[in-house]
Amino acid sequence: MLRLLALLLPLLPPPARAREPSAQDVSLGVDWLTRYGYLPPPHPAQAQLQSPAKLRDAIKVMQRFAGLPETGVLDPVTVATMHKPRCSLPDVLGAAGLVRRRRRYALSGSVWKKRTLTWRVNSFPQGSMLSQETVRTLMHHALTTWGVESGLEFQEVGSQGPMEPDILIDFARAYHQDSYPFDGQGGTLAHAFFPGEHSISGDTHFDDEETWTFGSKDGEGTDLFAVAVHEFGHALGLGHSSAPNSIMRPFYQGPVGNPTEYRLSQDDLEGLQQLYGKAPQTPLDKPTRKPLAPPPPPPALPPDSPSQPVPDRCDGHFDAIANIRGETFFFKGPWFWRLQPSGQLVSPRPARLHRFWEGLPAQVKVIQAAYARHPDGRILLFSGPQFWVFQDRQLEGVARPLTELGLPPGEEVDAVFSWPLNGKTYLIRGRRYWRYDEAAARPDPGYPRDLSLWEGAPHAPDDVTVSNTGHSSRTRSHHVLLQRSPR
Repeated sequence: MLRLLALLLPLLPPPARAREPSAQDVSLGVDWLTRYGYLPPPHPAQAQLQSPAKLRDAIKVMQRFAGLPETGVLDPVTVATMHKPRCSLPDVLGAAGLVRRRRRYALSGSVWKKRTLTWRVNSFPQGSMLSQETVRTLMHHALTTWGVESGLEFQEVGSQGPMEPDILIDFARAYHQDSYPFDGQGGTLAHAFFPGEHSISGDTHFDDEETWTFGSKDGEGTDLFAVAVHEFGHALGLGHSSAPNSIMRPFYQGPVGNPTEYRLSQDDLEGLQQLYGKAPQTPLDKPTRKPLAPPPPPPALPPDSPSQPVPDRCDGHFDAIANIRGETFFFKGPWFWRLQPSGQLVSPRPARLHRFWEGLPAQVKVIQAAYARHPDGRILLFSGPQFWVFQDRQLEGVARPLTELGLPPGEEVDAVFSWPLNGKTYLIRGRRYWRYDEAAARPDPGYPRDLSLWEGAPHAPDDVTVSNTGHSSRTRSHHVLLQRSPR
């Protein structure tokens, strides 16, 4: 049976206003905007609240920086962007950063006063499949990416030298003796300190709770080379950039390919050369120390695994489609794709279900429905008569029966969605549907009901999503538009 994607659009006269952000969204937004430099920190001696106008202006600057429509409102896409993995450092460096500028790159105002910089990996990731030699190799090539365009030289040194290296690299967890504690998997990924005379200047820290990978083809983990190139840009004096192709954008953008073939964007190049000039024909000075080891070749990108055939995303048959934190997830067997709000796929190759959703039992072969729970952002995955609750990618607890949501024992679901205008969650099976009250944490009485109560509803939808933007969408030749709110 051809799978259908039913888009529910509220077309009520007069047109419905956009959903007001919840108190939780506003609290998250103010904290996030303050943390990353868009709002000033609160004065310790004053109980001053941010004015609506100042908050609106800060949101617009953040949206401009992230390439989003400048609405000045904490809409779902903006809140979803705030949840994305990113660098720990602020985006706005001082008040001047709030003004639209011709160039996209930002400069910290500090540079190294020498042309040869030393570096060392002081600690390595504990839970990664990458060997220590691979980590050192990736760091070497990430630094070289900046060196070839500026004439800077980077020399790896051992731990027995009389002086600490200029760039000391560590993998750490939570609070680690600086002002930027890590927050576990999926939040802030890494940070680096700008050049200077302090002992911590140039040091670069990676969150050891991330799953660090290199060249992953299936969306698993976080690519260490890509993040290292970004952080070493900070260690050289560059701030964040809003340019679409810049490696200095604050949000994680996925793998960037072969380290020997990767080149900086024009925006990154201009920012670097504003600090250090163009690479000279011959080095300005020579290393004073013997290198720790010859420059290593880059690690080979992992080949595609032939053991599991990758499904074709264009055939239109999906087990489930869900809108989760602004992204659309397409589930198909043990695989899934992620579509960003911009309309671009996170990766053209699907991610593996069990590698991404950590703790999902191996016997789960198909996801029949999924949604993000409105009150707390937890993600629920459904298969058979059970569901699982995830905090980001981590499983919370054990499998739970659908009877908790009001369905009879042994029943399964075809589709699940949360309706933002009333805060209710709807569970569909065949021609019937149930309604669950998230705020009260209990099923609503008087259900199940027949889908015929919804004008224009398909006979038995396989998937239902709710658009963040109010724009309709098509799958194959079918276009379903429901003109009344679910009841």
